[in-house]
Amino acid sequence: VNGERDRLTHALQFLSDPQTLPASFGKGQTAPPRGYVFLHPQMGVLLIASNLPAAGQGTTYEMWVIPKGGTPRPAGLFQSDGTRALYILNGPVDVSMIGTVAVTIEPAAGSSTPTLPIVIAAPIGT
Repeated sequence: VNGERDRLTHALQFLSDPQTLPASFGKGQTAPPRGYVFLHPQMGVLLIASNLPAAGQGTTYEMWVIPKGGTPRPAGLFQSDGTRALYILNGPVDVSMIGTVAVTIEPAAGSSTPTLPIVIAAPIGT
């Protein structure tokens, strides 16, 4: 319970800071995961998703930070509760260099490069 409360408190700090940059995904799609990505230069990346099914046996969701014109970098593993997910990549990020934040389904241990298809793609600054 304390871990969940701490995570939600951290997410609220993220959302209330004036340096936070939002981006959305899933609008206009017929059966999408939908939600928001928030980037903060010191706090990192916050992902809030809905309509996100459980990843399945032996798999997990993996977030990727994709620099503009660069190679995707692994940004952590997380699970969905069957419909929603809240994930935070803690630590400084160069917001000006990030082109997209993406999510794929990977083996439980994660991957060093994304496996297709991309489940979520949030273009930053467009």
